[in-house]
Amino acid sequence: MMALVPTSNSNNNGNPRAEKVCDMLQEIRDEFRTLKTFISKQQHDKHSDINNLSEMLTRAEHTVKERTDDVLNMLNGNTVATLSFNQVHGAQQKFQNGSMFDQYQHNGGGLAQGRQHNNSAVTAIHQKYNENIPIISIGAQQQRLAPPGVVARQQYQTKIIRNPFNKRNRQVLHDNYGIQLPVIEKQQQQQRTPISRNVMSGKTTEPAGILPYKTRRNPIDYPVPLTSDDAKRGIISLVERGIIPQGANITLDPPAIQPKRSSLNDPTSRARTFIREETNASIYHLTPGTGQQLAITDKSTSHPSIREHISNRSLTDPSEHDANFIASSSKFHPSTITESRKSSAGRQQKNNLMTTSTNNMNGLVARTVSTPASNVDYKKQPRLIIQNGLTKDQTEDFLKFRQLYCLMWGNIVTVFRMLEKIMYDYAIPVAFINGDRVIELAQTIELEHKPTLDELLSAVTNRVEVEELVKQIGRQFIGSGGKERAAIAIQSFWRCFRDRRAYIRLRKRKWAAGVIALSWLMAVKLSKARQQLKIIRHRQLELFRTKQNELKQRWSTISTHRRVIVHIPSLGLPQRIRNKLHNLPIRENYQIGRLCELDDPNVDIIYVSPMPVNEEFLQYYNKLINLRSTIQQNGELAPAITPDHARDRYMIVVPEALHSFPAHNMCLATLLKYSPKALKRIKNLIKGREAYIVTGVTHIDDLYVSDFLNIPILGCEPEVAHLYSTKSGSKRLFEISKVPMPFSEHDLCNQQQFLEALAQLIVEHLDIQRWLFKIDDDFDGLGIAYCDVVSHLPCYKNVLKEAARFGDKWSNRWAQEHSYAKVLSELPHVLEKHTICVNKTQYNNWQTYSRVLYAQGGIIEAYPPSDSVTSMTVCLSIEPNGHHSIICSGDHLHAESQFSCWGLSFPQSSVEPNDLNMYCSQIAEQCKLRNVYGYIDIDFVTFIDAKTDKQHLWAVDLSIGHCENR
Repeated sequence: MMALVPTSNSNNNGNPRAEKVCDMLQEIRDEFRTLKTFISKQQHDKHSDINNLSEMLTRAEHTVKERTDDVLNMLNGNTVATLSFNQVHGAQQKFQNGSMFDQYQHNGGGLAQGRQHNNSAVTAIHQKYNENIPIISIGAQQQRLAPPGVVARQQYQTKIIRNPFNKRNRQVLHDNYGIQLPVIEKQQQQQRTPISRNVMSGKTTEPAGILPYKTRRNPIDYPVPLTSDDAKRGIISLVERGIIPQGANITLDPPAIQPKRSSLNDPTSRARTFIREETNASIYHLTPGTGQQLAITDKSTSHPSIREHISNRSLTDPSEHDANFIASSSKFHPSTITESRKSSAGRQQKNNLMTTSTNNMNGLVARTVSTPASNVDYKKQPRLIIQNGLTKDQTEDFLKFRQLYCLMWGNIVTVFRMLEKIMYDYAIPVAFINGDRVIELAQTIELEHKPTLDELLSAVTNRVEVEELVKQIGRQFIGSGGKERAAIAIQSFWRCFRDRRAYIRLRKRKWAAGVIALSWLMAVKLSKARQQLKIIRHRQLELFRTKQNELKQRWSTISTHRRVIVHIPSLGLPQRIRNKLHNLPIRENYQIGRLCELDDPNVDIIYVSPMPVNEEFLQYYNKLINLRSTIQQNGELAPAITPDHARDRYMIVVPEALHSFPAHNMCLATLLKYSPKALKRIKNLIKGREAYIVTGVTHIDDLYVSDFLNIPILGCEPEVAHLYSTKSGSKRLFEISKVPMPFSEHDLCNQQQFLEALAQLIVEHLDIQRWLFKIDDDFDGLGIAYCDVVSHLPCYKNVLKEAARFGDKWSNRWAQEHSYAKVLSELPHVLEKHTICVNKTQYNNWQTYSRVLYAQGGIIEAYPPSDSVTSMTVCLSIEPNGHHSIICSGDHLHAESQFSCWGLSFPQSSVEPNDLNMYCSQIAEQCKLRNVYGYIDIDFVTFIDAKTDKQHLWAVDLSIGHCENR
């Protein structure tokens, strides 16, 4: 490159315009040098083009150098001295040895500018590559001023020159400096342009998510939400991703193709057009007898009079000469359609056809020349005939039809074969065929569709007559070979019937074998499940007995120290009874009064609630628990517990499975069994502390809860509790305890036994007016019915006379036999008409009640012979160490009837306490002998006998388990 350096004799005040011009020219020369260097590096690609371009750039550089000198001389008015090559080379070597140039080369190139002169002269050095740099010395500059317009124009042109990509760059250089830059082709520029290293390869869009296969196959799953980006991708993207099912019926609104009304020409104004003669037209003739289907002849061979007749567009009949030519040109070779079944009659018709074709010349005018254009005008319906199962293939209409549809003749022949077979099999004399319908059937055959019988008959013009013959029974066996076809049909039908019967028998046996195998597998699995349940329950029962023995041994220690009582107020009644109780959780929650055991400061309570607990509920029982301490404070007695301390000593746990089985009406123990979170919480609360469980009516699932929590149950085994809680079980226990009880019979399980027992009781106790019937396992008086037998028994007066006649001997069975037989015969009718059920919602008549009574078992019990009867309940507690105590006793408050208890009034005031305590002690002793521990309820009735005026006390019922009355 070149550097412009002012001479040493220049003035101190340099010309700024000269400096700008020098800078501009220097940059132009630098750009030339850069372009030349780049081209020299590419010489190994294309030698010839690059050499030419290099020469052009060298000449342009030399021209710029000369014009630079001229411009400087013109601006400065001084003589420019150009250094010789040796001087320039020496100056360059001297300059290159300096440290400044080394630093510039190390930094990758730059622009070194400086001023070297004694009188502050300006020196500018521009260098980008290590090339030879000519140095030009410039003499003293004179101060010259240029007009503002010239300066602005020069600055604008300088910007254009500095930008080699500007469109005016070449023109400005040529106008101002006479430099003509070479023209570089676009294609070469594109080839030489290096590929940018900043180009990023890869995907430009994010992959769309595909709906999982399980979600696509689930019809009840929630729909996938769509975003605007999903909608922009289009319907095809949604279908491919599985969001829209593939079989969905997609309707576009508005539709992609809009209907539009089209204009039709008026058929009345349509003019008849004819085919004009063309020089290159050809005539097509069918040659079905040979292998070629079409024979092409030049139109020039046709008769000139026919061409003239057509070209003149005249519709008159042709002359006799023209008709003879048409007849001679319309002869065809025999067709191959009748090669299969040709008769002598068919060959005679073919010969007659050749003679009649020359006589009927007027009918051939429409097909004078058999070209495709003339076939378009053929609109006459062809008359196609199938006679005696053979097609008339030599008639004039058939030949026209074959020539018209020669391109699809193979499918048409297939349709005719089917029609011929039908006509031949059913012995149809003659059938006229519709050619258009045959074409439609041929098109369906081309689509691999086999026409049905109805579709084939639709091609017959005289379908009504043909269909009547086809529908005649046995018509297909009339023609030739009918006997053979009939024999084949009979054999095929018989084989079908035989094989189908065998198949149905095999299918039934296979189905039966499957049912038997499935039933056997289910039975085996159920048997294994029962065995596993038996093993599990046996293990739980053994664990229960072990825990009970430990509880008996350590009860004295546990009852006097700090302990935790887990109250599970479950009513483990039979499933039949629980299904009838619509308010089972409410009945179970009646026992929430167990929280009052917090009166003992050594007791902490965990209460398992059968229903959700709200804040009002908790506030009520907090006040109830603190009520005693408030009373003691008012009475100036030291309270046993403080309110805050009592509130911290109880915890209410609600099982999470309360609402999981709404249709099964499960007891609380079963719900707690299926509530693992509640069980784990209780286990954490009792960890490391003395604890035991107090249940309601013991259930088998209480053993599972005890096993899981690893704590004993204060009670007896579920089977023992259920046995002695029934009406018959309590009667047996009362008999052994030798406590007074009503006249009764228990363990009645069938009608004969029931009627005989009732008749015997009536005969023995004639003073009892009403008899009670109770179902063994019913609850809360729901299974009680009664009947006033004496007032409705017809033979009652006769029985009284018999009893008076025998006197003291009436207690003997032989004296009661006659009366017993009469009462037994009249009892069914009396019970049917006059029995009243207490629970009328479940038992509305004697038949319904007696059916359950005989199935579940029951008792007959005498109602006290008095108008004033008082019922009471005594609650006992039998501890594991054998000590028993009466917790409470109260008289019943009756609700709907005298057999249902609404509540108790404490304390009882109907019976002497000594008698009551004695009877309760006798019952408790018998319970201890049978390992019955825990809480027991005993129901008594008391009345005054009208004959003796003495008060009697009867034990009527016993219930093992914690009740709501405590």
